[in-house]
Amino acid sequence: MTHTLHRQGSEESLAGDFTILAMPSSGLNSAGSLPKLAKALDIFLKYDPVNIGDSKGGSRFSLGSDEAVKGILVDNELVHAVYRTKEQLVNVLVDLKDADLGLSVTIGGLVGSLEDCCRSASVKPHTIVQSLGVMGKMEKLPDPRVLEVATMCGHHLVSFDLIRELARKVAKKKLSGEKAGKKLARCCICGVFNPARAAEIIEEIAARMA
Repeated sequence: MTHTLHRQGSEESLAGDFTILAMPSSGLNSAGSLPKLAKALDIFLKYDPVNIGDSKGGSRFSLGSDEAVKGILVDNELVHAVYRTKEQLVNVLVDLKDADLGLSVTIGGLVGSLEDCCRSASVKPHTIVQSLGVMGKMEKLPDPRVLEVATMCGHHLVSFDLIRELARKVAKKKLSGEKAGKKLARCCICGVFNPARAAEIIEEIAARMA
């Protein structure tokens, strides 16, 4: 199970959204795992992610820099990154396989795309988990486009009201979509929020408001 599982959106939108996390197994190889996590993060950074983060300490946007993320890593944590293309993810998987760090790696995205990435990197998935979607009183949920942005933070730290407010500012030309995406990314502590994709969606929401 992973907090990146329930991202919503069209296939076209999700085709530019790939997540990855690496972690040790608590009690098995977690002691002394900091150098391995640091190496995994270095590999992530090598391929220009749109966001990175530590599961508890913060992200590129909440802490202010990649160096700050590196500085708060400790044993038995998770490191995250987000990419826009399959090619980036494939390169990361190849390097992680070569590094043989002994960490568990989870990737997220459209299943078909992830299968392509695994084949290209010559790795075999251990487990595949799929979201069954949302059930219940759907009428109580906000606009689907707002949900597309909010669900990129699996811990629900990006509020619906903030998304709407930033979209209004973009509609009034008081803020760019890019800056709105980065503002939202600051709320997601672990770093799996995709600010580039958020910017695109915010601009589309704003266009309807204008």
